[in-house]
Amino acid sequence: CTADESKHTYLATLGAKCFPMEPEAWLPSASGTFDVVIDNTCLDSYSSSWFALNKKGTLVCIAPVYHFERHFDNGCGILDLKELHNRWAALKAKYVMTQTAFVNVVNEYEEDPDQYKQDLRYLMLILERGVITPKIAEKVCLEDVPDAQRLLYSGKSNGTIVCVPWIDN
Repeated sequence: CTADESKHTYLATLGAKCFPMEPEAWLPSASGTFDVVIDNTCLDSYSSSWFALNKKGTLVCIAPVYHFERHFDNGCGILDLKELHNRWAALKAKYVMTQTAFVNVVNEYEEDPDQYKQDLRYLMLILERGVITPKIAEKVCLEDVPDAQRLLYSGKSNGTIVCVPWIDN
């Protein structure tokens, strides 16, 4: 796990092995040892995650990819280099890399909304039965969403932030 370092202690209690965000700090000792890697940051077009897999391992690449703290040149107004990087990473994960599953949650919803509805109904069922218990950090009104978004991007949120549009500030 390469989550924000402030989360490492908690994640370790869940059985996760935590590493620094930079692949060069952990990949040399972890190369070829992981059974499953779930990558939703795509720092290096999924390469470090793929190299961490063992021979029977699986890499799950989740998109859309967001690079909140990574600077991309705008390509002098000709190209959006961030978008180009994301498209290359997606193509690479889908068609070039082995042992890889690629899921774009936005496209999946657009392509099969009925499946998403079914998945949501199932999540609600197991939530009602107490099988899952999401950790809610806070509930915010609509006008506080930008602040909540910044908190999430910083990695300092202690749980999920839920927007409840009808609550007052």
